[in-house]
Amino acid sequence: MKRGVLLLACLGLAGCANLEETAVFYTPVSPQYYPPLEKKAFVPLLSQSPPWRSRVIGNFDMETDRGPKFAREALLFNARRQGADAVVMRGLKYDVRRTYNYVPPSWTSYPVTNYYNQWVQNNKGKWVNQPQAYTTFIPIYRPGGVVVDDVMWTHVRADMVVRRGKKPLAVPTAEQIELP
Repeated sequence: MKRGVLLLACLGLAGCANLEETAVFYTPVSPQYYPPLEKKAFVPLLSQSPPWRSRVIGNFDMETDRGPKFAREALLFNARRQGADAVVMRGLKYDVRRTYNYVPPSWTSYPVTNYYNQWVQNNKGKWVNQPQAYTTFIPIYRPGGVVVDDVMWTHVRADMVVRRGKKPLAVPTAEQIELP
């Protein structure tokens, strides 16, 4: 569980976690693997065991701060990848956590360009008034402080199930096997 939270935190810091990276939250409980479903295949999300005879092939347990929509997409992505006929929700929790991020004080500078007129002698020897530009840098102190943010976390626990009698693959696909 801690490994998953740590990994998800790292993914969040990286910017955009894609759905393939959520495969680490799936744990197979059966030695058999089933043919993956199409990318947009319908997989029902159920609140209790399906009315038809089924077998649990794996568990999905993920905690994310990317919102409920991302958690749902990750759940369905992994169900399709493992060839599940349905997903039985075992737990869905929402939690708001307050974060405190310290921003250290710093100095920066802001460029300001000014113009002035200067008397210069041109190539014919005549004195002319010519504008000149110069840039000064104004120092700016940023005092820093603490940034407080409330973030909603979504925790999803679910079982992936297949219909009894569904034919397993002789050899799992490379995507179905998550290597450490």
